[in-house]
Amino acid sequence: MKFKVLLLIAVAALAGGAFAHPGYGWRPGPRPMHMHHHHSAWGRGGRHFWPGFVGGVVGGAIVGAALSQPAVVVSQPAVVTTPVVTTPVVVQQPVVQQPVVVQQPVVVQQPVTQVQNVWVEGRYIDQVQANGTVVRVWSPGHYEQRSVTVQ
Repeated sequence: MKFKVLLLIAVAALAGGAFAHPGYGWRPGPRPMHMHHHHSAWGRGGRHFWPGFVGGVVGGAIVGAALSQPAVVVSQPAVVTTPVVTTPVVVQQPVVQQPVVVQQPVVVQQPVTQVQNVWVEGRYIDQVQANGTVVRVWSPGHYEQRSVTVQ
């Protein structure tokens, strides 16, 4: 594989070098800033074009032939089959047990009565006088003892 890639790069470099202008190739040094000429860059009659074109065609054919190798067909030998003997598979049924229900004793709690002090808000109370008139009197807030049943 490395040889094929190296060959492809070499052919591409040679084909590219064929198109280079004779005075401007791959040599170091100053190049002319402006060159005034009246003929084609391909040379008189295309003489610089045809070597590169032919080199590209020939190089492409060589690389194409090198990269496209014929497919190798390998035939597999015939497989002889022997009769298959199957052994019976024993499937064991799972044993299902009924769950055992244990009754928990029910605990009945007797209600407990407690005495608590509860704050009662102050309020106005209507009092009826002996002559039948109604007088509104303020009763201040106070604590009362009440029985509370707790479960």
